Amino acid sequence: MRTGKRKGNRAAVSLNAAFDNGYNTGFDAGHTHGTALGFEKGKDSFAAGFEGTSIVIPTYNQQPYLADCIESIGAYTPEPHEIIVVDNGSTDGTANYLRSLRSRTVRYKICERNLGFAGGVNQGLMMARGSTVMFLNNDTVVTENWLSNQLACLHGKERAGLVGPMTNYISGEQLVGTTYRSVEEMHRFSRTFNRRDPAKWHVTNRLTGFCVLMRRDVFHRIGYLDEGFEIGNCEDDDFGFRNRLIGLDLVIAKDTFVHHVGSTTIKTLTPAEFEAMYARNLAFYSDKWGDTHSLLLEASAHFRGDPLAVNDYYPSHITVKGTAPTAYWIEHGVRRPLEHSEGVRATRLSQIELKNWPLGSPISAAEWNAKQAALMAAAGPGEPPAEGELVRTPDGKLHQHRGGRLHRIVSAWAAEVWDLNRYRIRSLAESETANFAAGLPIIAPPVIKADNI
Repeated sequence: MRTGKRKGNRAAVSLNAAFDNGYNTGFDAGHTHGTALGFEKGKDSFAAGFEGTSIVIPTYNQQPYLADCIESIGAYTPEPHEIIVVDNGSTDGTANYLRSLRSRTVRYKICERNLGFAGGVNQGLMMARGSTVMFLNNDTVVTENWLSNQLACLHGKERAGLVGPMTNYISGEQLVGTTYRSVEEMHRFSRTFNRRDPAKWHVTNRLTGFCVLMRRDVFHRIGYLDEGFEIGNCEDDDFGFRNRLIGLDLVIAKDTFVHHVGSTTIKTLTPAEFEAMYARNLAFYSDKWGDTHSLLLEASAHFRGDPLAVNDYYPSHITVKGTAPTAYWIEHGVRRPLEHSEGVRATRLSQIELKNWPLGSPISAAEWNAKQAALMAAAGPGEPPAEGELVRTPDGKLHQHRGGRLHRIVSAWAAEVWDLNRYRIRSLAESETANFAAGLPIIAPPVIKADNI
């Protein structure tokens, strides 16, 4: 009797184990399949976009200002829109405030650390689905007709790339004097101020980044903000300069007013911290661009009809990569995936920049190695420069030769970022240089630190 009972117990245990194993296996398989299916559905839904404006707000430890900003958008923005808040590691309850919101128009991302203004905006731009896109400071209060007026300017002003409003606290041409002493007085002032008038759409050389509106296609041409700038300052000048390089204008909608408290994050730094940060950002801007006035004149000689994209200013015969492990060889404006990317040196670009090049056929490791060897080999006497070859002209400037033109590399930083310094450089005589026309200059891409852009 005992033996039979033990056998029965073992059978029951075995049956239970089999059931558990089958259940777990089925659950894991279903979970894996469901997750993959949900991810693909999410990607499809995300990519669908909508006819409206994505308003990206980076924020750090300014929850009351953020709440005022979001509330004002809800009150004064009847146009289709979504709000995307990126919390840069706040410690003041901002994350809990965002979680408490019950609004279909507000999405958010909570970051573990402070990514800076550029990094925070970039995370929001990546999430944006609107046909127009804006980044907006968290310490702003928007006003009646604020968005409709700027949209009218964006779509109504020829060659408008980036548009921004007037405000009470800013440097430069967007500053307007005000005397109001309360929010109520401010809104009374703005109702009179915000009367649409195309005569007040003003082209400028500089647009500050507290409120910037653009079309999605312009964003795709310019790319993301450069995360090489620390905390804040200069990244908006960099972004605006790239807009001008592709042949578009910076426009101030002087018929639109948005209230700006101003520098709420920067004011948390000590004067010494601010000066050090600002000095580093200025140095980075200078190292990246050199003489911006001369560069813009040089580039404008090539403007023909449709605006360019930043990729038109990138070199050829380079190896790049995006978020995935696959590296690509860029040649003649085509992106060819390497069949074996392990250990390959590649310049990191955003997915937007990467996809601005059409996809070509794969390139084998042997072919890629042969192309590297050709660029590093010594040139034969009297031979013309090869496609992609680096040359130095008698004035000491470095160029890349392609298509019978010499493309000036604007800075040592650009040469370093594209990893061009490891290739052979041929020196051209004055008589040889005269045989080549000037092509579009070569610039550095924006620094991308996040692994998801």
